[in-house]
Amino acid sequence: MRLWTVQHRAVLDVLEGSGELVGDWARMMIGSYRPAYVEMVAEMARRGVGCAGRPPVWAWSGPDTRDDRVALTAELLLCPEAPEEYARYVIIDLEVPGELVVLSSYGRWNDYLDAVLAGGGSARMDWTIDPEEFERSAYAGVQACLPRLDGQWVLSVRPFEPSDEPDESGAEAGGLASPHGAAPAPAAGPQ
Repeated sequence: MRLWTVQHRAVLDVLEGSGELVGDWARMMIGSYRPAYVEMVAEMARRGVGCAGRPPVWAWSGPDTRDDRVALTAELLLCPEAPEEYARYVIIDLEVPGELVVLSSYGRWNDYLDAVLAGGGSARMDWTIDPEEFERSAYAGVQACLPRLDGQWVLSVRPFEPSDEPDESGAEAGGLASPHGAAPAPAAGPQ
């Protein structure tokens, strides 16, 4: 299954050294997400994909299209504000065995996060994916969770560079997210 992920560039050293990246609860970007991640790990186990007690590695359905759809998604997730923040990350294009991938709706995941973190509704995750979610832009579509990232699954790696998407006013954003915007969810488990 073709997927892409955005990861800290240090992941490349991990993949070269040990051949795989696994999640680590101590390295989660946003610690308050842990209860939701625990539910994701439980759902993965229910689907026969074990994480060995670790958080999953996040990815996105589809290939790295090498265009602004991927870059904009990564920007909205990580909210980089300066060139050095972009330089910390890479976009990795993957071919992953389908039996190791758990797909879910990114929109429903954010609704669930809201319920878990802010009490904004039912704290039950709806694991269904609407067919049109597979057709949306990378950001609005389908997320993928993996028990690990194996170096043999890597098809290509490229720098994370700013998108050329205009901001809401129509001006070129240069890829820099508003410092007042919040990242909806981390792009990957541990970074």
